[in-house]
Amino acid sequence: MIIYSERVCLPDGIRPAYLIEENGRIKAVAGKEAGLKADVDYGNQRIIPGIIDTHNHGAAGYRFDDANEEELKQLLKAQAAHGVTAILPTTTIVSQFPILAKLAEETLDGARIAGIHSEGPWGARVGEKGINTGYPPVDLDHAKKMIEEAHGKLVLVDIAPEVPGALEAIDYFVSQDVTVAAYHTNANYAEANRGIDHGITVATHLGNVMTGLHHRDIGTMGACILRDEVDCELICDGLHVCLPMIQLIMKMKDHDRIMLVSDNGAFLGAPVGHYKGGKKNENSDRAVLEVTPEGFVLSQTGRLTGSSMPVLYGIGNLVEKLHMPLEEVVRMSSANPARKYNLKNKGELAVDKDLDLVVIDEDYNVVATYVEGRKVFDRAVEKSPFNESFLQEYKID
Repeated sequence: MIIYSERVCLPDGIRPAYLIEENGRIKAVAGKEAGLKADVDYGNQRIIPGIIDTHNHGAAGYRFDDANEEELKQLLKAQAAHGVTAILPTTTIVSQFPILAKLAEETLDGARIAGIHSEGPWGARVGEKGINTGYPPVDLDHAKKMIEEAHGKLVLVDIAPEVPGALEAIDYFVSQDVTVAAYHTNANYAEANRGIDHGITVATHLGNVMTGLHHRDIGTMGACILRDEVDCELICDGLHVCLPMIQLIMKMKDHDRIMLVSDNGAFLGAPVGHYKGGKKNENSDRAVLEVTPEGFVLSQTGRLTGSSMPVLYGIGNLVEKLHMPLEEVVRMSSANPARKYNLKNKGELAVDKDLDLVVIDEDYNVVATYVEGRKVFDRAVEKSPFNESFLQEYKID
């Protein structure tokens, strides 16, 4: 198969190019002067490398926490409809690890599972006020169970570095070749650095639910920015981290150490309106949740509880509002996570890489998505799937 566009985002810049695919890989890249006959010609629409979302809890009314096998397939299809070609399903529910590991070995009609991300369970705070809601104590037996149930697919575990037993847990996961991230933490600068010294190399959604920058103690956020060995997840929807702070981060942190993530949940793709928060939230300000026109998920008190906007929306923010070059931004959504998690065949539109790509329009919406040479979403003939039973059960208005 040969795909052509006037604007292909290649490692050396954006230019007209033919992508020549064979057996799911890019066999060759040719310039416009080659004059080849394309099987698919996308004209002036932009082609970017497939997005690798390493922090994602769900989509389209489905959650990685509790979806069954068929629902997971629909979830992964929905991810592809939002430009995600590879994903680290994010959950702490160990009973879900085996089915996620199984699907990681399968070729599906959607995003490729590239490993499992366990966001916790050993944190120290919820939200921006440092509130501790009773996280479980660190348990190395549970850590070992996580490894066993994931069947070699656990690639990232998040831990608050200051909690009792955290350093021992970090040491254990590092010994098992599992990447460790700092998350949901009240750690000061010194405590964060101790965690990094023990092997933390990722900051979970930098700036969110962690000690922030202050002129007397720059906290976990400052430590993760300063330490060159730490790669930083960053949500760029404009609310989780405001645009001026994103600008500041971009000036301080090597762009090769920034990974764009969504932290999406079931509300990715959900219609605007109010929703029931579910049984576990009945007695909290999350008893009713609102999906705003901007795509934010808010509690009854206006507290930010998530986003229904994909990584692609953040890419658009960086390009259109912060005036960053698209070819530089997509490194942070594709090449950087591929490097971090050793996805050697992914991350760039280059020879010998998987043909993972997204065709986007001028408004940063997905036109088509290809995973390993297969077209898994085409806006011209299908809509992004959504779990109608979720809407029936939870949507209020």
